Formats: sequence, C-alpha cells, structure tokens
Amino acid sequence: MDSGLSWADQWDYNSDPPPNKEDDKKKKKKKEDGSKSSLGKTILGFKWMKELRKKSDNSPMYTGALLFYAADPQNLLGFSSEETSLKLKKSLSKTLQIFYPLAGRITGSSVECYDEGAVFIEARVDQLLSEFLKCPVPDALEPLIPVEARSREAVTWPVLLIQANFFSCGGLAITICISHKITDATSLAMFIRGWAESSRGFEITMIPSFTASDFFRPPPHHELPSKPMDNKAEVEETSFVTKRFVFDASKIKKLKAKASRSLVKNPTRVEAVTALFWRCAAKASRLRYAAPRTSVLQIIASLRGKVDSLSESTIGNMLSLMILKKEEAEIDEIQDLVNEIRQAKETFSLHCKEMSKSSSKILEFWGEIGKAYGGGSEVDMWMSNSWCRLGIYEADFGWGKPVWVTGRGNSNFKNLMLLIDARDGEGIEAWVTLTEENMSIFECDEELLEFSSLNPPVVI
Repeated sequence: MDSGLSWADQWDYNSDPPPNKEDDKKKKKKKEDGSKSSLGKTILGFKWMKELRKKSDNSPMYTGALLFYAADPQNLLGFSSEETSLKLKKSLSKTLQIFYPLAGRITGSSVECYDEGAVFIEARVDQLLSEFLKCPVPDALEPLIPVEARSREAVTWPVLLIQANFFSCGGLAITICISHKITDATSLAMFIRGWAESSRGFEITMIPSFTASDFFRPPPHHELPSKPMDNKAEVEETSFVTKRFVFDASKIKKLKAKASRSLVKNPTRVEAVTALFWRCAAKASRLRYAAPRTSVLQIIASLRGKVDSLSESTIGNMLSLMILKKEEAEIDEIQDLVNEIRQAKETFSLHCKEMSKSSSKILEFWGEIGKAYGGGSEVDMWMSNSWCRLGIYEADFGWGKPVWVTGRGNSNFKNLMLLIDARDGEGIEAWVTLTEENMSIFECDEELLEFSSLNPPVVI
C-alpha cells in the first residue's frame, strides 16, 4: 500500500478469544431465538450536548487517541506482534467486563450490550518509528486510525475500535477510538488507563460509573440558534487545514509570565495558551477580511467534580461550554484575555452549583449560551478543547510509558484548537484547525512563533 501500512487481522473482540465458525453459528442461533445477554441495554442519558453536535453533518463519530511506544533497546527484535497482540487482547477482554457498554453497539438512543465486542485490528507499518516521528503531520496519522472511525457512516459500527500498528523497527502505536455519541476525552482516558493497568496484571483502580442518565432526566432538548460554522454550503466549499504547534516548558514559562497581571498573577498553562490562540486567531481573521469582527471563544469544560452528582469516574459526554464574546473592537492584550478566561471559569463554577440543585437549570444555562450565537458571517466562532492532565502518558501496558501521545490529527471542525500534554507534563502541543486562508496568516504570527514551534520532530 502507498501508506506503507498493511492489514494483518481484524475481528470483533470481547471477553472470549476470536470466535470460530461454530461459535458464530451458535451466536446467530441465539439471536434468532431472541435470547439476550444479562448485560441488556444501557440508556444513553449522557449526551446532553447532542443539540450542539447534531447541527454539523461533519461531526466526528469517534474520539480517538494514538499512543506511540519505542522498542526496548535491550530487545533487538522490538515488539513481537503475536505476543503483544495476545497480551493486549487478553487484557482488553478483562477491561471490557468493567467498561461493558464499550463492547456494545449503538441503536438509536441506547447501547445494546449483548457481548458483540470491540473491533481489534492489527497493521504493519513499513517505516521506522523514528522516521515517522520526524514530521508527524495529520495526514500521516490517518493510516494508523481504523478506517471505520473516519467514515461518516460509522454510526453503525461498534462503540470501541482498536488498531495496533507495528513499525518495522519494532516500535508500536496503539490507536483507541470510542464513539463520541456516548463518551468524551475524559472517558477515553479513563478507559485507556484502566486497560493499561489490566495489561500489567493489576486491578483497575478507577471503576467507571454509568449513572449519569439518572441526573439528566428528562433529557434536555434545548435548540441552539445555528452558527456561522454550521452552514453546510460553507463546510463543503471551505478547505480546512490542521497544524501542530508545540510550546515547550521554557516557552510556557515565558508565556505565563507575559500573561500575568495583578488580577491573575499565576495563569495556568492552558489559560495562557488559550488566550494566545484566541488573540492570534482573531488577528488572522481581521487581517483576512480587512475589517473588525465580533469574536466568540467557546471553551469546552467538563462537568465532573463540579456538578455534585457527577463524580470524576462518570462515563459519558459530561461536557458544557464556557462562552466569551468580544464585540467589534481592538483585540485585547493577552493579559486581559487571560483575566476574562479566569472570570468565565468562575462563572461556570457558579452555574455548575445551580445545576447540582436541579437538572432543569441546564436548560436555562443553554438558553444563555444560545445568546452568544448568531450574528451572521461577521462573527468568528473559535473553540478550545483541552486534554491536559488526563493522564494518558501514564498508560504503561507492560513495556513502559508512551514516547508520544496525540489525538486524531485532522478535524472536521474549523476554528478549533486541541491542547494535549507534552511528554514532560510541562509543555503543551496545540493542534489547530483553521481555514486555509486564516492558517496562512496565523502560522506566521510573530507573537505565536515567539512561544511555539511549528511541528518539530518528536524525540524518542
């Protein structure tokens, strides 16, 4: 194949070894008889952001992470595909007994948990891992992702897709994709950490909770006004480009110092990078259109630990939005933007306390969010999503921690920034998706490049 990647094997994988033909016949007969697994059906009460997602025909069906592992230098042969795959499959079986909805299939607004299993794929990559990581552009990641996860028709596929990619040098990349209909990045990270613990022979420390639907009853159905980014014609006609900007620990320290002021003396690295992104993206847009434009920043925020009934172990799309809006005026300095982000976080925490009292408060909150939308093509909508501190770099399956962790790379959403921890836990990698016109200006911004590097090599 042109990609240097070949398919080795694929099957639905649950708590048993790959089924033989006789097992398939028994399973088929069981279904024909109307028998059902004791796991039954899990109602999806977790997706209260669906009104926001359904607006876009291009919304991704799966959220995914790619974990890269270098071969053990003491083992000249690197990873054995047979032994490694067997280890992964056995531990996956045990993990799915605890994360059981992930072994199911989505049907309407529910997950059928009848032991259908996850999809596990093995692939060979005819390339050295070190060479691959010299220039990790989004398009290079695509062959490492299950093709089903990239399909717009993927709604009929299993909840969980795994692909183990074996490089010619003995390196390994594990891609884990979970349906975004029922999970978010925190849920994905929780599963990855649990699977890694199981692979090392330990008990899973954080037992997932699937009780979020109890809080969201009845499920909210609050319509949001359509946004400029959701115009279908615009989506089809506009080309997006995704690029990776790396802020190392030393540059983060300098950026935080620049972003500090009396009101926010010690901004977090996420606050500082988010403020810089908003400022530089807004500058790029105004240069492109040669006119002042209203700018709206949407920051995705987790409800876990903020709404009383939602614990940190809750599985689902436990997300909401923080909305910041700047009218047609001069672009604020980064210190002012950091202060506004901090104020938005404090306001969001107050909203969460209200939600803790009654889920009906969610409808009121979405009504307030809706006011931020609209305004036609003169409004720029930006979105920031942080995967920092999710602990994915702690995923040791028995051969050490990953040398690099990243998301899926390419995005179907424009004007999006995804923040991911650097390997040292101090730096940040920002994957930014903009229109080609805006990106050509954004990537040359001197203020941005003062603190970041454009797609540097990943050092093993």
